Amino acid sequence: MAALDREGRRTGSIGSLHARALADRAGVHQTDFEALDVLDWAGAISAGDLAKRVGVTSGAITGVIDRLERDGWVRRLRDPDDRRKVIVEIVPERAAATGQMDVFAPLMADLAAIHDRYDDDTLAAILDYLRACNDAIERSTARLRAAPKP
Repeated sequence: MAALDREGRRTGSIGSLHARALADRAGVHQTDFEALDVLDWAGAISAGDLAKRVGVTSGAITGVIDRLERDGWVRRLRDPDDRRKVIVEIVPERAAATGQMDVFAPLMADLAAIHDRYDDDTLAAILDYLRACNDAIERSTARLRAAPKP
């Protein structure tokens, strides 16, 4: 269990470092890249929800969205149920072009070789484990942000 915990923490650290390298490569600020990453896995969400997930204020997320929109990464939409809310989504054409960048080819090949080592049942178990861990980490993040600062 200790080795599994250590590798899980290592995954978080390596993921953060990888995200920083990708942000540098894409020419965007780290926080902007984190917002793009959240939008990629969460889908279109409100600006307020994006701010919460990225861990910034509503004022800061406005600047993030402004920069990403100016550079063609995202677009703002009106919430059909509440006109006061803004929904943010990735511009699919920009995301598709970025996903095909040469920088991703070696990583995708490495990951495909790793996936080939496991059968479907094992991959399903790994997916279940990762989802459960991510849910636990999101709950922990929410508790840490809500707790009074010492």
